[in-house]
Amino acid sequence: MALKTSHDGHQRIMNRLADSVFELSDEEILADGVDPQEKADRTSSVLRKAVDKWESENARLSNLGHTINPNKWRSVDGSYHNHCLNCGSSASFAMATGEMQGDALGGSCPENAYPIKRREASR
Repeated sequence: MALKTSHDGHQRIMNRLADSVFELSDEEILADGVDPQEKADRTSSVLRKAVDKWESENARLSNLGHTINPNKWRSVDGSYHNHCLNCGSSASFAMATGEMQGDALGGSCPENAYPIKRREASR
């Protein structure tokens, strides 16, 4: 199953998650008596929410001026870890909770004099 995301690194992670679902046996899928289509819909929803959260957190890092290589996210104990290419600040993302943590979220990148700022719509 290939899920489309805006970055190759995101796509690779989401594909790993989808593959883990495919590794379940029929017995494991049917064990709780829930309709398989309902389970599939729920799984799809969870994966889509994780992608949306992932993308919003990466946009947040970018807005702070941090540069994260999307292909350098590494899985460690159920979380994905990366570092800002400019200042080395850490960032981690827990797929199960959608929570992002790390020094990079604490403020603007000290090595980037020109952080990207989105212009708010004028009224």
